[in-house]
Amino acid sequence: MPADEVLARAGDVREAFATIANTWSLLILLALQDGTLRYNELKRAVGGVSERRLSQTLKALERDGVVDRKLVRSIPSHVEYNLTRTGEAVVDSLSELLSAIIDFSPQVAAARRRYDEKQAQADLERQA
Repeated sequence: MPADEVLARAGDVREAFATIANTWSLLILLALQDGTLRYNELKRAVGGVSERRLSQTLKALERDGVVDRKLVRSIPSHVEYNLTRTGEAVVDSLSELLSAIIDFSPQVAAARRRYDEKQAQADLERQA
């Protein structure tokens, strides 16, 4: 889809993009691509996410129809999350992007080091 079409539909597109394209959402979607997970399993799989942020992100993904939440009434009760068909389509679409990010991560790390060294040198020169 051409960029001008996407930008013309900015409201809905931006809202969906904001939900799906944040770091925690992407990690949650990846964790769920292999199947249903309970809340604590998801928290462990994602790693480093606070309970508050995980809950907020899951609610946003559920609201957008990307993730399904199911309360399992057992002893003890628990909640399970899985991808909806929309979520599966989103994850499939993200696969190429994620592969590119993984493939280019060494170049990104090297670029960051060069940038940081350049900034540190500029800071030293300003202080002199």
